[in-house]
Formats: sequence, C-alpha cells, structure tokens
Amino acid sequence: MNDMIDMKEEQFELDNTPDAENLWKAIGGSFSNISQAISEFVDDSISNFRRNWGKATMVRTVRLTLHACGEKVDITVEDGGTGIRNLANAMTLAGQADKETPLNEHGYGLKHALAYVDAKGSGWEVATRTEEDLKHNRCQVVKSPYAIGKGKLNSVYRTGWWPAHLGPTGTMISVSCSMEMLRTLCPEDNEKQKTFWQLVDILEEDLRYTYANILYNGEAEIELVVSDGKTSRQKKLKPLFPQWETGTLQELPVQKYDLGGGSIQIHCRYGSICTDKNNYSHYIRSMDASGVEIRINGRVIEHGLIKQVWGRSIHNSQNAFLAQIDLQTDSWDALPSTKNAKNGFREEDPRLRKLFRWIRANVQLPPSSRETKEQKLLAQLAEKKRAVPGMTRVAQEEGVFRTIGLNERVDLLTAQGGAVTIFEGKAGQTKTRDVYQMMMYWHGCVQDGIPVAEAVLIGERHTKAVRRLIQHINGMLGPDGRPYCFRAVTWAEEGITA
Repeated sequence: MNDMIDMKEEQFELDNTPDAENLWKAIGGSFSNISQAISEFVDDSISNFRRNWGKATMVRTVRLTLHACGEKVDITVEDGGTGIRNLANAMTLAGQADKETPLNEHGYGLKHALAYVDAKGSGWEVATRTEEDLKHNRCQVVKSPYAIGKGKLNSVYRTGWWPAHLGPTGTMISVSCSMEMLRTLCPEDNEKQKTFWQLVDILEEDLRYTYANILYNGEAEIELVVSDGKTSRQKKLKPLFPQWETGTLQELPVQKYDLGGGSIQIHCRYGSICTDKNNYSHYIRSMDASGVEIRINGRVIEHGLIKQVWGRSIHNSQNAFLAQIDLQTDSWDALPSTKNAKNGFREEDPRLRKLFRWIRANVQLPPSSRETKEQKLLAQLAEKKRAVPGMTRVAQEEGVFRTIGLNERVDLLTAQGGAVTIFEGKAGQTKTRDVYQMMMYWHGCVQDGIPVAEAVLIGERHTKAVRRLIQHINGMLGPDGRPYCFRAVTWAEEGITA
C-alpha cells in the first residue's frame, strides 16, 4: 500500500506519426469498384458548384476523360469550378476545416479514392486554380507520393493553367490505373470478359444513375471523353430514370421531417418498374436492383434496401418494386451518417432507423400477387393431396417455430393418419442447400410439437450431391432422438406438370 502511495510518474515522448506509404495502401479499401472512387472526385466538383452557386466565371461542368493504352488507363476528372481554397486541408485525412456541402461530410473522399485507383501511390496529381491563383497566373499542384506532415507533400506553384479546358479556374485530378482496376466495374463471373468499351458503358450507366437528379435539375453537366488510341467518343451524360409500369407510380407530397438533427425535406415516389434491357445493372427488375433507393440532395447513397427496412425479403414476384427517397437539406446534422466512401449508410445511426420507420409508415409494399411456376406446381400438388383418402389436412405456407416467436413457412404440409409430411418444392433442379432448408423445417416441426414423419424434397431433377446428402442425413438422429426420414422425388413422379 505504501509503495502505491509513493508511486511517481515521469512523462516520456512517443512518436506515433503514421507511415505514409503503408497508410496509403490501407485507406484505399473503402470501395467496391472504380465507379465509386470516380464518384468521389465528381462529388467534390458538384459540392464546389453548390457552395459557389451564381458566380459568373464558374463553368458547372465535370469532364471525365479516359485514355486506354494497352493495359494502362489514364484518367482525369476536371471541373470549371472555383478551385480548392484550402489545398492543405483537402490533402489531410479527415480534414474538415473547409467543408462545403454534405457531399464533403468526412474529409476522406479525395484521398481514399486516389489510394484505391492508384494503390502504389506513384502516378497521381491534383491541380487547382482559385481566383487568387488567377491573379498571379498560376495554379497549385500536389503530386504523388502521399506524405504526412508540414512541407512533406510534393506541392508546387505552376505557371499558367494547364490544360485550361473548361474555365479560368477549377480543379483537375489526374491518375493512372491498370485495365484490371477498370474491370472492377464488372467482376469476373461465368460470362465472357468485358471489352474496354463495354466497361466504359457500365461506368457511364453508373454515373447517369448516381447523379440522375443532379443532371436533370441542371446543377451540373458531366462529360465523358474516351479513347483507346483508335476510336474516340465524347458525350454529355443524360440522367438515368426508371420506366414505371402504367398506373403504378405513387408520388407523395414533399414532407418536412426531423430525423433527430433538424428539418429535412423528403421527396418520395414508388411503384413498379419495367425492365430496361439497355441497362447492365440499374432498373432491371432484379432482387439487387429493386427495393428502396435513398439519395441525399439528388446523389445516390444506397439502393436495394428491403430487408433493412421491412425486416424481411420480398418474393421474386415483387422484384419490380422500387421506392425512391431523396433527402434534401444543407445540414450535415440532419442527415443519417454515411460510410466514408458514401456507398452506404451507417447502420447504427438512430437517424437512419427513424428514416426506415418513416418509409414503413408511408410506402406500401406490393402484394405478392404474381404466381410463380413454383407456386403453380405446389398448388397442383396440394390439390392432388386433398383428393387422397384419409387426408385430414393440406396446408400451404404453414408456419413453424411459432413457439419461439418465429414463422418460418413450409411450402406444403399434409396430415394423414396422425402423421405429418412436409414438402420443400423447387421448380427446377434442387441444390444441397435445399436439403438443409428442409432440415430447418423439420426442426421447426419438432420444436412446435408437430408429429412430422417424413420430409420430401420435390423438384424437376436432383443432382447426385443432393441424393448423397439425403442418404447421409437419413443416417442421423433429429433433435427429438428419432431418425430423419428425407426423400427426393420429381414433379413428374408425382404426376405434376407445369
């Protein structure tokens, strides 16, 4: 005890300055593809336009240039804005001394995007020209590699304004990447590898989608200039909007609402969309492209939200459903927090949870009214089972695990002579995961005290792996000590046709 009373402390210094090279490699992991990184550059330009709205010398155009040479792609993003007023802050991680709009929420975007595109940190440059620079016939330039600390960045004044394509002031970001980096626009799958021009088309679609409202309102123009040494293309991008099914679109009056940090305006419309066959990934009536799309001041932040909002997935027959939410405000505090890369919201933010409650209260999910092939087959099977002598019960979408507050739905349940049979149906070829799903339903029946005697997996055909797995499981005991009794049959064997 006395030793503790006499204990003394003497301060010493620790140097925890980050290693710039390793830090650069680490901060580039915030993005899923190069389109998201390029959008960070575009965000900075649009934020500058909004902050300096009405300045006569400003040209509200963002020009994206891609030049392919073999396996290398040179990228520039140029705008005709007013330039970066505080370049030191712009190059500082988490620098927020001169935020302009909610598009600059974190102070990471420019650095993260450069680090993602150029992981080696050896070939990028940021050049900017303000009105002050214009007076001195110069521009400010920062070049790779990235460094931390006063006077360590490679920063210079350059005479004139090179290449001065758009206006007397503005900003130009130049960076090079590999063709492999460009292919992140379309991750490898079983399809044939996309050509350079197909990848350009995907990038164009992403930009038209991400900034659709901004392009439509005339806040900014985005030009795309592309060449591969043989062919060149230049165009102004048009906004990408969904094609709504006739009579389904519901547009709500603009509502003022407080998510917990101040008033915002919520613009909301929803309905069912038609598939746009010209698109690669947006507005194509798929599970990933449907659901809720949330924008902040016209810029997409996250899309494909269904389970996050309603707590459950929708049926395939509801894939045409789309709800578009645009949150408009100039206040950072009023909005749900976004992830550093602005490719999603922070799930723990109470403002986001309150927004989800608003959506549930104001947006009506469509009923699952379109009967799928699988549903038609199961309906035929149910009808056939009802005609079997001694059948006491035939139920579709029967809930199990109800005794613990859940409601997992079995495709078909029949009862005959006190014994219950459950069916898991698939329209096409079954998979091993379908066997495990059937096992879950078996456990649900046991949990609820339902005397399940047999589980039947029914599909158009079964793989050898499915049949081997069923044989293996039938040698095991279930949670009540009884052996499993699984069986695989085909629709044809049951006398069912599509």
